[in-house]
Amino acid sequence: MAKKTHDAVYVERYNDRDGNEKKRYQNIGSAFTRDDGSMSIKLDSVPVGFTGWISLYVPKDRQESARPAQGPKPADKPADGSFDDSDSIPF
Repeated sequence: MAKKTHDAVYVERYNDRDGNEKKRYQNIGSAFTRDDGSMSIKLDSVPVGFTGWISLYVPKDRQESARPAQGPKPADKPADGSFDDSDSIPF
């Protein structure tokens, strides 16, 4: 039986407004490894401008990649419920 082992990813290179080269990664399918060690690729889409190269990456843990980045924690409130209005508003 075949087991999904990699994501099939198309890497598009482009230049931003300032002329810097950037990369855009688009998941276009999956790669599977069979019990005998052979591999096959199932493509779900083929991007416009496809150059013929597909990169294979080990899939990331879905929960880890979907977890939002943690921002700064709010300041602790005083236990007595008092409010200090001496701080200026940042806008």
